[in-house]
Amino acid sequence: MITGPLKWYTVAETLRQAVHAGLTAEPQRSGVVPGQIAWDECDCGLLAVSVSQIYLTEIFPEPAVRRVGNACDAPWEAAEIVVQVVRCAPNPDDPMAAPPPEELAASAQEVLRDAYEMMRALSTKLCEMNNERAIADFILRPLTAQGPLGGCVGNEVRAIVSLPRN
Repeated sequence: MITGPLKWYTVAETLRQAVHAGLTAEPQRSGVVPGQIAWDECDCGLLAVSVSQIYLTEIFPEPAVRRVGNACDAPWEAAEIVVQVVRCAPNPDDPMAAPPPEELAASAQEVLRDAYEMMRALSTKLCEMNNERAIADFILRPLTAQGPLGGCVGNEVRAIVSLPRN
């Protein structure tokens, strides 16, 4: 099992590497980031991974709501890992006109290819980590579209991962 004070960083970085390797179009920026993922600049490629919450659990994936018997804490920790892949969205040349349909279609293809590749890489790596007992359990949440906002568009996937308390 992954343990120690940087265990959640290790999980996040392992998932980032898996998604990065699984993307056809390599993002220009890629990393594990603190807190909420910020689109500081849309440089036509961002892969960001963040740990959005960590909580105690007795029955995964439910957060503990009370002490467990005579134990001081629940036996497990769970973390919600957020993975985003963001690309540049088509912008019109004229502020009074919409982007051309062929640019929108090309962007949709890129974003949907990213969605497929993200889900495949995450499910494969999480299953592998679970089978190798690097993690205790996981749930992959639905992929959701992000944007367009500020010239960016992309996808987000959240995974809940469980590790023993240590």
